[in-house]
Amino acid sequence: MRTFEEHIKTIITTSQSKSRLLGEGECQSTRGSRCSLCHAVDLEYAEEMQLKNRALHAFWEQHAPVKLLAPLVPSPLGRGYRTVTKRRAFPFRGSVKLGLIAPTDEGTYKPFDVVRCAIEPAGHAPIYQKVQEILEKPYAGPIRDALSYVIIKGSYTEYTLILNVREMSPEVVHATNTLSKSLTHSFKEIVGIFLYEDTSDGRYYLGSSNRKPETFRKIFGKAEIYQRICGRSFLYSPLSFSQINLSIVDQFVTKAKELLDLSRQTQLSDLYCGYGLFALCLAENAESVIGVEVAADSISSAIANAKRQKLLNVRFIRSEITVETIPRLMKQARQQDVVLLDPPRSGTGSGVIECVAARKPARALHIFCNIDIMAAELKRWEACGYSVSTAVPFDMFPGTSSVEIMVLLTRR
Repeated sequence: MRTFEEHIKTIITTSQSKSRLLGEGECQSTRGSRCSLCHAVDLEYAEEMQLKNRALHAFWEQHAPVKLLAPLVPSPLGRGYRTVTKRRAFPFRGSVKLGLIAPTDEGTYKPFDVVRCAIEPAGHAPIYQKVQEILEKPYAGPIRDALSYVIIKGSYTEYTLILNVREMSPEVVHATNTLSKSLTHSFKEIVGIFLYEDTSDGRYYLGSSNRKPETFRKIFGKAEIYQRICGRSFLYSPLSFSQINLSIVDQFVTKAKELLDLSRQTQLSDLYCGYGLFALCLAENAESVIGVEVAADSISSAIANAKRQKLLNVRFIRSEITVETIPRLMKQARQQDVVLLDPPRSGTGSGVIECVAARKPARALHIFCNIDIMAAELKRWEACGYSVSTAVPFDMFPGTSSVEIMVLLTRR
């Protein structure tokens, strides 16, 4: 069966659309080359939504009745939406060049030094350009030699900058302090700057969930990222996972509340809870909530958020989510209770769905950020006595060949 990306590429290719007029420097390199990493270079968002809906229904037909699939929920921001962006530091002529990660025909990766990416907020590009300029200065030598990634996280008004380095030596720290003063003088939107030591030097950034505290160091400003979602204020560690499209998160959480149909007699188990987004936004509608997350930074942020919001019916537990831990984590589950699973892109671990289903929750809301694994996961739920009631896709990633989808399962 074809992947969702293959469906989208086929439909966009056959549509032969080139409807988008680029702004100055947008989706182009400093030499004028067009970026080919996403659909934003060619399509206006309205047309992209139409094509994505067609691809989504073609994909869904392979796996389940189309009538169960709701229309794709559009993103309020079709462009300029990403609140998490990054640039890889590529070796270049004795220095480094910051760029997007572009695949080559040989299966390797090369930099694409885009002037401004259409799906990133306009304020990110000048920051990356300034960092590139600073890296050419003599004092920045230690950073140049150690740098793997430059990452921006935050909201649409406040930015936190993270420098991912292979070594956090005194020389790197000293040079980063100087860089910090220059950046924060030029950009008042930067409210925090951090160093993160990651020796893996892989394609991914911010390393594993088992990081040591000494590998993360604040250089300047606020220690946490602030976002306001569904009328609630959240603070979380820059190392915590967060949704990259803040503009659609309110709708995302509201739909989860609607589908789970919580009551004051219902306990919600929020598995892979992160910094407490769903658990805390839904707590007032439930009797009690248990949030489970393995990342220490995220679970600490979740506990602190619950205290600030004065929610007394929420409990957070740091734990792996496995067949060994679920009986303990859900030992008091009752048949009227519900569960929410928002696992990483790789999906749930072996036996997790089966073990959760054995607790016989009335409803399970399974969120997929990688819908290509959805069919296999849904077959596991089906084998355990659960049926798909509805599926709601969200355009969490405009411009790309991905969507995020909520699937509500009910016990037969």
